[in-house]
Amino acid sequence: MEHGYTFVLLAAIAASPSLQAQYAVGALDVNNVYAEFRSNGLISENTALGSPNYFVPRTPANTGPSPLFAGGLWIGGLSPDSILHFAGERFEQLGLDFFPGPLGTNGSISQQTSVQYDVVQKVDRTDVERQIGYFNCLADPDCDAEAEYAGYTVPASFYQWPAHGDLNLGQDYNLADFYDFDHDGNYNPDSGDAPCFPGDQALFTIYNDNLAPHTESGGLPIGVEVQMTPFAYSSNEPAVNQSVFVRYKLINRGTLSLHQVYIGLFDDFDLGCPNDDYIQCDVGRNLYFVLNGDDDDENCMGHQGYGNPSPAFGVVILKGPLMDADGTDNTQINALPGYNGTGFNDGIADNERLGMGHFGFFANSGGPTGDPDQAIEYYRYMRGEWGDGTAQTYGGSGYNPGTDSIPARFAYPGDSDPMGIGTGGIPKPAWTQASAGFVPTDQRGFASMGPFSFEPGDEQEIVVAYVYARPITSGANARVEALNLRTDTLRAFAQTIPGLLGDGYDCSELPTAIAAYAAKDRGLRLFPNPATGLLNLVVPGIGTQGKITVLNAQGSIVQEQKTTGTSTVLDVARLAAGVYMVRVLEDGKAQMRTFVKE
Repeated sequence: MEHGYTFVLLAAIAASPSLQAQYAVGALDVNNVYAEFRSNGLISENTALGSPNYFVPRTPANTGPSPLFAGGLWIGGLSPDSILHFAGERFEQLGLDFFPGPLGTNGSISQQTSVQYDVVQKVDRTDVERQIGYFNCLADPDCDAEAEYAGYTVPASFYQWPAHGDLNLGQDYNLADFYDFDHDGNYNPDSGDAPCFPGDQALFTIYNDNLAPHTESGGLPIGVEVQMTPFAYSSNEPAVNQSVFVRYKLINRGTLSLHQVYIGLFDDFDLGCPNDDYIQCDVGRNLYFVLNGDDDDENCMGHQGYGNPSPAFGVVILKGPLMDADGTDNTQINALPGYNGTGFNDGIADNERLGMGHFGFFANSGGPTGDPDQAIEYYRYMRGEWGDGTAQTYGGSGYNPGTDSIPARFAYPGDSDPMGIGTGGIPKPAWTQASAGFVPTDQRGFASMGPFSFEPGDEQEIVVAYVYARPITSGANARVEALNLRTDTLRAFAQTIPGLLGDGYDCSELPTAIAAYAAKDRGLRLFPNPATGLLNLVVPGIGTQGKITVLNAQGSIVQEQKTTGTSTVLDVARLAAGVYMVRVLEDGKAQMRTFVKE
């Protein structure tokens, strides 16, 4: 079905010589993942070499099998006169839609400013803790700074932290978050201020879609500024230690009021050997993923395979964009576009966030089911259509023009949609590429969230995570179950981070006990795991005043008690089967670990 919107195709414009072919890069390497991010939002891909730079498990040389060739953000919506405006990241083979730097008045930016911001900042939690500790010591007459922090100097990276924009250029004064040690509203590392970010390590970059014409998609600019914070935690919990999070803050710095706006997440999954993969999604988990077509992921075409048993790798939406405000607390029903989102039926109006509204894929080819070439095709994909406007439908390839097939929001949901949420409330049998008889191949997938309105000055924040799981045994079910378990663990963990999945990560209080949020679980041990009745909890050196909190996969507290000493027994028999997070808090410091209740 065609929709009432107009697409303006820009003539092909060669990128200006001043626009770089490849922008600055930063890498996360604090845990068992090595992941590169560029200053204009591109994930993993080295465009100069045509190679991936996302490796899990991480090796000393940062090489080996990779699950992800490239990833990036899409956003598009309609102006009041129904003209499409779109910006998207794919491979940058044709050109660019995103460029480094924050936007100023009416979405303006100069090439000089963009060059200035062509950098990916990298910061570590340990540096922040030491900075705050040092300045706390200076303010404490009983603390000897020379003895406790001999030779301390502020990390050089703190001076590069882009906390403030240039008001003369119309930029927002507050850009990157920071801990304001002296509470004066201004960032000054020499006064004790420090970068604020989730994770044990984080990257930060600001980019926009308004520096130059969009030569990747040909779309008209939006005037959107994106503040991207990839981050990771070092943890003994494998689900956390082999994952990377990304927080996106999108701000409408332009003059256009947009409606029917969708945010998309694009990923070209190359799981080891790129030519033997299946793609799938899990509706309730807000998860889309890739898995090998058979048990053995072999080497091919110069790509190192993962071997046998092969893993699964995916992206989970932990925090989607806010729905348009309507003054009510919406009930979580299938008719809403955010039925798998958050904030529904909780007694609070207008905190509802959209979940994964559509999942689709396209082939490494041309035509209506292939790589999008024009902005309208990207936008149609995000709306649950193919490139030619044909609805994605249930069954087979999902492309069934001219038939009475049922429109499907979600391609290849497996058995994760038993109520038929994605097929208009009509339950359908499980649907996968394997069940449809597809030959495993190169997979490119995307998930979208929307629609919502995006007025000048509006902000939207989303949080996603890249999840890796490798089962002990072979078989497609084992791969999917392992990934589901890790996804549930990761969501439960993210729920314990104050503000991360709510109104925003909390930078109002100084991180005197950052370990409370950092998944430092090296002392905490749980056994047996999985558990059925009694769960033994061991924390070396803890007393009897520690607080134990058990949270379910949704982040709700289901059990609390005090520690009884180094060893404490929890009765978990009454808990429903599933994944739970145990948090032990003593003297402002916390340790966390997950367990499975059978």
